[in-house]
Amino acid sequence: MRVWNKIDLSGHKPAIDQMSDATHVYLSAIDHIGIDLLRAELLRLAGWQQTGESLYLARERHLVALKAASLHLHNAAELAAQDDQSLDLFAEELRLTQERLNSITGEFTSDDLLGAIFSRFCIGK
Repeated sequence: MRVWNKIDLSGHKPAIDQMSDATHVYLSAIDHIGIDLLRAELLRLAGWQQTGESLYLARERHLVALKAASLHLHNAAELAAQDDQSLDLFAEELRLTQERLNSITGEFTSDDLLGAIFSRFCIGK
């Protein structure tokens, strides 16, 4: 594939031409003209084919974990809105949310979180 840039100066139109030696893509990077053609050609060369699936793919266990995390966050929000402010129950809901997200992203304990928070503090003399 050959990419021809600066068509804004040459007057060439954005295009993809299939030549005998290579595919030629004409674009202007500075004007963002023809970039979509280059992207499409690169995806074609890579063998990518668009399907009816959504942009984001997730495993079933990830979806279940996200639903559970969402439920725990909802419960935490309800507890935070109460006048008596049951902070221990609120904190537990947040901990459970973190556990559900950890099942997707990997282990990150509350000690890790505290370490990240306190590492940003500057303790002076």
